[in-house]
Amino acid sequence: MLAVGIPEYRLPKNILNKEIGMIQDLGVEIKTNIRIGDKISFSDLRNKMGYKAVFIAAGAHKGLKLGIPGEGMRGVLDCVAFLREANLGKLKQVKGKVAVIGGGNAAVDSARTALRLGASNVTIIYRRTRVEMPADEEEISAAEKEGINIIYLAAPLRIVGEKSEARKVVCQRMKLGEPDDSGRRRPVPIPKTDFTVGIDMLIPDRKSTRLNS
Repeated sequence: MLAVGIPEYRLPKNILNKEIGMIQDLGVEIKTNIRIGDKISFSDLRNKMGYKAVFIAAGAHKGLKLGIPGEGMRGVLDCVAFLREANLGKLKQVKGKVAVIGGGNAAVDSARTALRLGASNVTIIYRRTRVEMPADEEEISAAEKEGINIIYLAAPLRIVGEKSEARKVVCQRMKLGEPDDSGRRRPVPIPKTDFTVGIDMLIPDRKSTRLNS
């Protein structure tokens, strides 16, 4: 995730590779493309191969769904997939208007990356206020200085497209209610406050949840 989930401008690959090398120099072996329980078990690692300590880096490379109509359209790509494609050089250019759903670091990273790849306009849509936004304050401020617009207290309702291409996201204004399990005040929909944001690409944060959750 450090290699493909964080943009180059935040974590240059030469620094990442240097730190990986430092870990290996300490005697740590790094084995990739191995699924524990498939061809190798925990008991094999400990009893047959003699390892006294094992760290399983399973990763989380699959984004979550927003659970709203239209997210199967072309032009909708979750943060994890978007950042991976950009970091691997498979996504070299982004055109037009981009909206990012969510307020975490992955959302802000995606917004700033989209801008660097050529997006003409980038907007972040977050269902709470800036105070509750989980992204680092430094990253939020940097995004704003780069011209990224942030719409607070709003959540997506549906995605509308033309010929299966996403063209706008319909959102609803929110207000903050009682605290939820995370300790943050729960966003509550405000009836009859729908508005639309024009898009050529929509990037949901993997931690974004459904409107009614």
